[in-house]
Amino acid sequence: MRTSVTRTAHRRTVLAALSALALVPALVVAPTAASAASERFMVLGLPFFKPYRAAIATLDVDGAGKVTGTLAPPAGDARAALPVSGTLASGALRLTIGQGDDSYALSFTENQRGLHHIYEETAAIPGLTAVTVFRPEGGFSEPALVLQHDEDNWCGLVTGGLTVDLKAAELGRTPVAPAGLAEIDLVVTPQQGGTAKVKMKDYWSRLRLAARDGDDVSVDVAVPLGTEAKIAQDLRKVPLVATVTLPSLCGEMALAAIPRAKVMEADKVFEAKLKAYGDTMLARVLSGAAPEGGTGTRKFKVAGAVVPGEAGPAYKATVSAESEASRLAKGNWDQFTVLLQPVVTPADTAASVSLVPLVTDLKVAKKSGPQAPADAAFKPADDSSQVAAISHRLVSYIAAAEGTRCSFLTQTAFDEPDGSLSCTNLALDDVSPADDN
Repeated sequence: MRTSVTRTAHRRTVLAALSALALVPALVVAPTAASAASERFMVLGLPFFKPYRAAIATLDVDGAGKVTGTLAPPAGDARAALPVSGTLASGALRLTIGQGDDSYALSFTENQRGLHHIYEETAAIPGLTAVTVFRPEGGFSEPALVLQHDEDNWCGLVTGGLTVDLKAAELGRTPVAPAGLAEIDLVVTPQQGGTAKVKMKDYWSRLRLAARDGDDVSVDVAVPLGTEAKIAQDLRKVPLVATVTLPSLCGEMALAAIPRAKVMEADKVFEAKLKAYGDTMLARVLSGAAPEGGTGTRKFKVAGAVVPGEAGPAYKATVSAESEASRLAKGNWDQFTVLLQPVVTPADTAASVSLVPLVTDLKVAKKSGPQAPADAAFKPADDSSQVAAISHRLVSYIAAAEGTRCSFLTQTAFDEPDGSLSCTNLALDDVSPADDN
């Protein structure tokens, strides 16, 4: 597996902060009584909802700085929320979690770090995990409040899959896969290599056998793009399921965050906006223009651009372009189909949406003059890293153009070429260490 997460001096970098996407206020400040509204935060370092790393705090602050709210597990988990009370004044946040003898008082100081507005413990005790209350500038997306990564095994994948932990004791007592799990796609590794999907019901006996040693059984499952949060909530309601997190499986992923207003109206993708955005952004990338603006000189053609809706609105087009623009490789023309699908992911804020590209039917032709070759000159590409290179170019360029960020994972032999833009796979369910600012 290769991940595009490093930055080097000779590369232009993509701005990691999503603060440019902030379309709504993110700070918990003391509003007037008439404008008081709940804000949702993640809280790290609390033991109430293990094994989930982050609890979800919903906090209200009235005009006098009085704080009320709740602390809850991720959506779908059946455990009851805890009451929260406290005060906020001059950047000092004091919270009491719980009630009576089973309550805990904590003090925090306001700060800003990386993607997040945070409240850190005013004084941390060495050897104890610090408690942190945090929120990205644009607020969390709904999937971000549902899904979070495993503390130990996570490589950056936020789309297309989940990790499900099954309770050993109940698994051993259940001879047939229950309805909530039977049709879920289990990820397996065939003898010939790679990965494949099988229905969980078909491997249920094997999972039960693994549970006989008394340890919970952890499996990776594949889910349709954009359904991750909904399926995670449903799975958490199955009695056999202990936890559901982002997948520990590493795979193919490319996405770039853009402001929701560029392609959406309210909570819906607006097809005319998506069509206009795809036309404009593809033209910029393929012309070789700088992400910041200007005019490129590379030749390209975008044909048959449509916004189909079979699996949700997506931008689809057939592209012919010089490889110097499409994947930063010299001497060729590329011809391929590209699909740009808007999906709200756990990597988004409440103000952003991710564009997920799918590049298919790649064909390549050698340059033989200033004009594009005839269609017959293009031959199917037999190198999967070339497809990865196009995906990387698209998401890194879009993120640079928007001043946002991208995520990229691949298991191909792709290496970032000199002069490429880089992505970061940082999720929004964690904060950067203090020395990483």
